Amino acid sequence: MLIRKSSERGTNSISWLDSKHTFSFGHYYDPKWRGFNSLLVINEDYIAPSMGFGTHPHDNMEILTFVINGEIRHQDSMGSLGFIKPGEIQVMSAGTGITHSEFNNKSDERTHLLQIWVYPDKQNITPRYDQKKVFDPSEFNFLKVIAAPFKNETSGVSLNANAKFWLGRFNRAENIIFKPTLFPQYWLQIISGGLNVNGNSYAAGDAVAFNANEESKIDVEEHGSEFLIIEVA
Repeated sequence: MLIRKSSERGTNSISWLDSKHTFSFGHYYDPKWRGFNSLLVINEDYIAPSMGFGTHPHDNMEILTFVINGEIRHQDSMGSLGFIKPGEIQVMSAGTGITHSEFNNKSDERTHLLQIWVYPDKQNITPRYDQKKVFDPSEFNFLKVIAAPFKNETSGVSLNANAKFWLGRFNRAENIIFKPTLFPQYWLQIISGGLNVNGNSYAAGDAVAFNANEESKIDVEEHGSEFLIIEVA
């Protein structure tokens, strides 16, 4: 079992961006944290109103955006224009190469999001964009799949990657037994609230990872929690 405490993550703070890096990214480098198998990036970003990332390139990466609060405006070289809000998940398969920009579409509040990169299953595919609503912001008390490989049925987005994403969202105490269903390793990232995992307590921003196809006992604390579980090959 691996533990990644929120307070130990890398940071990047500039005039319009506050970012926390779970794994080595940009100017932050830690040889002990260069990813978890095919999971390479988990950045938690707070973006100032009407600010964002100008047009820049990517290739051969699955890039997922999950907005917690606020709204992101995405535009890319494929002609895609999307507005990503809470309750939705977006994936961009960079493939042979793509350029895109991401801006906070709100003029009066920060946008809070997670951006996650997963190494692709196949290299040099035709770039693509997908975005789906996976829950209503008023919906709670569920654990559901929001992204999975193409070969698996999902109501979320399909991935060109050996990864499966679960979202847990609770506003009450709950006891969950989780065992991966597709890939043996999994990463549990807490978005908000608190969890007790196998007898140990964790808070927002903390993460716990497992390197074996083992069962975990997850106890959601009284006031609830939102979290991701990411299975990887």
